[in-house]
Amino acid sequence: MSRERAGGSRTRRRRSHHWYWVAAIPAAFVLWLATLAWLAVASTWEAFGFGQNTFALSMVALGVPFVFLTAYFPLAVYRDADYVNRTSGKWAPDPRRQALRAAAGLVVLVLTAVASVLLGLPPTVPVVAGFVVTVPFATYYLYRRHETVGTP
Repeated sequence: MSRERAGGSRTRRRRSHHWYWVAAIPAAFVLWLATLAWLAVASTWEAFGFGQNTFALSMVALGVPFVFLTAYFPLAVYRDADYVNRTSGKWAPDPRRQALRAAAGLVVLVLTAVASVLLGLPPTVPVVAGFVVTVPFATYYLYRRHETVGTP
């Protein structure tokens, strides 16, 4: 049996699936906005009994995923930019620079967490601040990736 049949074609390129994590940033943001809208409507109905804590309630549902996505975002961008750099002839992003740009959300999260502890702010502030900073860069990166690679 030939080596190509046993191990698969050697000419087949391995695709990067790290862009899924990059795409999760804007998708989670839209999901969060939809959650906030639903909770705002539901909070006006006394039968649900949510009161006016719609923002805090949305953070109960999405706070941990926001922190995870914010923390993993630089690594996902690095790995995907490395793939795009190696395979695309049109756009050759430097993975380290892209990862440093993507790390802005993590830096904001950590700095606002420190400020939140010192100033006594609620713990939701750093989570939202760090995550929201990642959304524009994730959207830009996906747009550039789509122009050159074709996916997403």
